[in-house]
Amino acid sequence: MDVKKKLLLGLLAVVIAVLFVYFALPDKRMTTYLIEAKYDDESKTVEAVQTVRYVNTTGTSLKEIYFHLYPNAFKSEENLPFTKEELPFVYPEGFAPGFIEIEKVTINGLPAVYTLEEPNDEILRLTLPREIKKGESVNIKMQYKVKLPPARSRFGYGKNTVQLGNWYPILSVCDKNGWNNDPYYIFGDPFYSDIANYKVELTVPEKFVAACTGEEKEQKVEKGSKKLVIEAHKVRDFAIVMSDKFKVIEQVVDGIKVKSYYFTEGYGDKVLKFASDAIKFYNDYIGKYPYKEYSVVETDFYMGGMEYPQLVMISKDLYNKANLFNLEYVIAHETAHQWWYALVGNNQIRESWLDEGLTEYTTLLYIERYYGKATAEEIYRLVIEGGFNKFVNNSADTSFAKTLADFKEWKEYTNIAYNKGAMVFYNLRKLIGDENFKKVLQTYYEKYKYKIATTQDLIDVVDSVTGKDTGGFFQSWFY
Repeated sequence: MDVKKKLLLGLLAVVIAVLFVYFALPDKRMTTYLIEAKYDDESKTVEAVQTVRYVNTTGTSLKEIYFHLYPNAFKSEENLPFTKEELPFVYPEGFAPGFIEIEKVTINGLPAVYTLEEPNDEILRLTLPREIKKGESVNIKMQYKVKLPPARSRFGYGKNTVQLGNWYPILSVCDKNGWNNDPYYIFGDPFYSDIANYKVELTVPEKFVAACTGEEKEQKVEKGSKKLVIEAHKVRDFAIVMSDKFKVIEQVVDGIKVKSYYFTEGYGDKVLKFASDAIKFYNDYIGKYPYKEYSVVETDFYMGGMEYPQLVMISKDLYNKANLFNLEYVIAHETAHQWWYALVGNNQIRESWLDEGLTEYTTLLYIERYYGKATAEEIYRLVIEGGFNKFVNNSADTSFAKTLADFKEWKEYTNIAYNKGAMVFYNLRKLIGDENFKKVLQTYYEKYKYKIATTQDLIDVVDSVTGKDTGGFFQSWFY
């Protein structure tokens, strides 16, 4: 073989190797969480060691990094993320504190300089030993203990289930506005996070069944405990619900394993059907769900439902004959959040209407698909538009410019973020037509999947699909 041919083959080998690394090992360019956690049911505590390989994708050099410590919002009765009216429902057995204690932090193996910041020590500020530039990474290791409160909430426990939502130190988002270190607000979903990869080793009592974000890769039982190894790729958060009462049924829909975790007899199969129908319709109408598993979990949760990547919590209070349609509606809504929040992210503190309004209208599309257009129109007219119009009669300000800190009551938040938000999409569909509307949702999903989108991004997609300037339409709804 001549020298020229050898050089060409050598160069080809290098190119192939580079392409392999680039496409086969995307984890190297994404933040990764490795968490070893052990849950003790008697003390209702989690002890954990967490290593975060943070990759700076901000476009600027960083001198410090921030983490949210959401469990500390549950430390004192005076500063809880609930209204006074909610407290009897959240704490039916009375208040007791929940919190997270940071025991040790290292950066690249060396003791870290860190502080806990107000309110309620909800923010962990890490001072880096040196600046990290765009594309550089740093390894942060934490040892901590989490105490769960007796709360029927995203985070806490009730008589049937243990809820671990927003339970571990999670990175704040650094965007064009800087670090987003908002507290755990009373209203809405005050969680804004980026995509990351997770590997979680969770040890629970042997009798417990755990529903988790991601996929279970391994399970070992020894000495009364059960160790689960779970992996979740390109997700925005990691949630767990545990119970010693769970029964689980599942079915495969479009290659996705849909699971129903339940403890109320007679409703597990109904929930599985609702969830499967929603996945099937949204796959067709919006775009294929990229994860291999999706779980709907009956939970000691005091209010409706709550979305997390690959897992949604549904209140046990809906698992009865009187609430069967409400149960289906909530499942359809929370499942739509798998597209609008879990996959297409947004700043839920500053633009809560963007995911909630679109999710609520996507739920109406589900109703239209399975119950007919007349039923969807009636729900829109009576519940969404009707509810909003009643609210408007008693309110002077219904602007989308509100952040979560600006809302004064749940009625205000739900009417603006959910109802008015859904009204925007209802009227947008009428303006641009069914075919263009469907294309808008599909384009928006494909373009911003695994990313953070803004209202302007949505408007740009609408304009690109329709070939028109719809800025005036959106402006008329915003103020």
